[in-house]
Amino acid sequence: MKRPCSPLTRLAHHAWHIAGCIALGSLALSGSSAAAQPVHLEKALQSERQKADERQGAVQRLAERERALAGRLGEIEAHMRGAEGRIKKQEEALEGIRKEEEQFSSQLDAVRQKHDKAVEELRNILRTLWPINAQGMHEGPRLTDSWDTADRRFQWNSAAYAHARTMLENVRMQERALSGVLSRQQQIEAQVDRQLTAINADKDALLRDRLAVNARMSQVSSQKRDLESELQSILKTIQQLNYQLVSQRSRKFNAFKATLPWPVAGRIVAGYAPDGKSPRRGIGISTGEGSTVRSVFWGKVVHNDVLRGLGKVVIVYHGGNYYSLYAYLSDTTVQTGQDVEKDEPIGHTGYYPEAHGNGLYFELRFHQKPINPLLWLMPAQ
Repeated sequence: MKRPCSPLTRLAHHAWHIAGCIALGSLALSGSSAAAQPVHLEKALQSERQKADERQGAVQRLAERERALAGRLGEIEAHMRGAEGRIKKQEEALEGIRKEEEQFSSQLDAVRQKHDKAVEELRNILRTLWPINAQGMHEGPRLTDSWDTADRRFQWNSAAYAHARTMLENVRMQERALSGVLSRQQQIEAQVDRQLTAINADKDALLRDRLAVNARMSQVSSQKRDLESELQSILKTIQQLNYQLVSQRSRKFNAFKATLPWPVAGRIVAGYAPDGKSPRRGIGISTGEGSTVRSVFWGKVVHNDVLRGLGKVVIVYHGGNYYSLYAYLSDTTVQTGQDVEKDEPIGHTGYYPEAHGNGLYFELRFHQKPINPLLWLMPAQ
């Protein structure tokens, strides 16, 4: 003798009948979609891997360019240090020459004073000798009283002229020496100036090169950082696609027995009792007000409507003839035909009579036959 069905059971059967019809109508589409999904993911994964390879190659090339620029910058820095060392030595040499020039200038002033004094003495001697010499040339021997006097006068004149010539020659030698030193000093100073000009020009060129290399390195480093960021984003996408692909290939409901997440957090107030006096083909959970209800597995919404006595009801088809039912919802956040993810919110709990407050009535079915949810959900919370 069959046990009489409770109103809840009859309403649930009605809901399952509707859901079954909708599921059967979408099985072909769902099957083709499920078959196509891994192919689509594989193509997307292949595309992202190709992008990753391209970005990785670009990053490596930029890294090599960055290393080359760093090497070039090191060479420029070495050249600049060498140039600065040469400039420092030349400046020290030039400073020494300038000090020597000051010493020579002081010596030159002293020699010029001696020269001027000697010239003045020479002029005085010549002013004295010239009338005597002129008179002697005009009057001749008559000016001489005796040979001894003439000889003394001749000896004195000769000594005076010799002294004058010696003084003049010494002055000239000193002037030539100082003139040579000053000329050499000027040559050295001009040479140092030319060297400093060349070295400063080289330094300016190296500085321009360094600035250009720094700018290029900054640009390359920026491009490298951007590519590395893009590469990380692509790698993250690849990781997500891999996860989705593995999930798609392993989304077999029967492989997740005893590991399904609970549809809502709460306390069991009505247990699974298909053979009870009033058969119950699911479980009742008492929850807080407006608690979020989530899909226990990946699937497609095949029913989303109000059923008298059950409130808002959502039924999700999970493939392999497995279904889940969520009743007494205050509202739903999904639409019929929508694909849902595992743990994706589908609505919120409403008033559940057996909980005397907010709660959820939950069923699992295989070929529309009830199965004990407690054997499929993770251990009780």
